[in-house]
Amino acid sequence: MIRTSFFTSLAFTLLLTANSAQAEKADKNKPAIIDSAKMTMNELTQTRVFEGGVSIVKGTMVISAERLELKVDAEGYQAMTATGTIGKPARFKQKREGLDEIVEAESVTLFFDGKADTILLSDQAIIRRIAKGVQQDEVRGAVIKYANQTEFYEVKGGPTSSDAGGRVRTILAPRQATPAPSK
Repeated sequence: MIRTSFFTSLAFTLLLTANSAQAEKADKNKPAIIDSAKMTMNELTQTRVFEGGVSIVKGTMVISAERLELKVDAEGYQAMTATGTIGKPARFKQKREGLDEIVEAESVTLFFDGKADTILLSDQAIIRRIAKGVQQDEVRGAVIKYANQTEFYEVKGGPTSSDAGGRVRTILAPRQATPAPSK
């Protein structure tokens, strides 16, 4: 079981690094526009809590959830914890730099760390790569950690996996060979 999970994770990591591209770099300098039914704010701790159909847009990055807690550190980096439910998960979407591709993710709990540029998905976690509007790859598990800068994934199965049996499930689209440059 560990061997299968390791090779599945390795194959998915190799697949994604073959088309290496990072999240849209310009997103870091964009304002965060947040819509919600309710917001509370603690200036002392630099914590804001948004509730009720929350939507945050920051450049090409979009997060939606029922509840979102946003913290800003002393350097100005944002950390967000988005919470959904089993029937209505928290969702994340962002364009990949230099490609006509996006990464989509969903889970009951989604944590985005702006400083480390990582996403941690837990409970019924799913992440997809969409190219030119067509889903290419998908991975499902109980917990998925995705690092935008290195495009490294770590996926773990378990009882809260989105696939039956608590296993990691990976779907890989066929790849077309890249033609060699003409001389």
